[in-house]
Amino acid sequence: MIIFCTNLFFLFLTSGENKTIIEALHPNVTVTTGQKAILTCTFDTTNHDLSYLSTHQLIWIRQNHASYDADLILAHNQDLLISDNRLNIQRTDIDYSLTITNVNIDDEGSYACEINTQPPERAIIHLHVQGKHFLFDLFIKMMTSEKT
Repeated sequence: MIIFCTNLFFLFLTSGENKTIIEALHPNVTVTTGQKAILTCTFDTTNHDLSYLSTHQLIWIRQNHASYDADLILAHNQDLLISDNRLNIQRTDIDYSLTITNVNIDDEGSYACEINTQPPERAIIHLHVQGKHFLFDLFIKMMTSEKT
């Protein structure tokens, strides 16, 4: 077995096949301000038991969160670790999802779902939020109209 390490995940090469345990269903998700974003990671359960009864732990991470200037752990398995009623976690035997309702521009960024395999594996999802320019333009119009 040969193991290659990259910045985002580990690739295990066995008999010429790439095997990852967890991957982003959609690595790039784009929504408009106010909409709902669903970020989903799927599992390769061929050689790994990732059911609810499994000993593997899952976490959702907000990478490089601007408010904290660091990664922020959002959830562990089914439990939210931050107080934000817009967030919801769902886990099945084949996927792990983070839903953000009423998305705003501060939600834009990179999110990761990670599993505590040896070594840990992480799948990255980039959330893009449209409409921020519209809101900025609206703010400028409001400020300009107040001066006239």
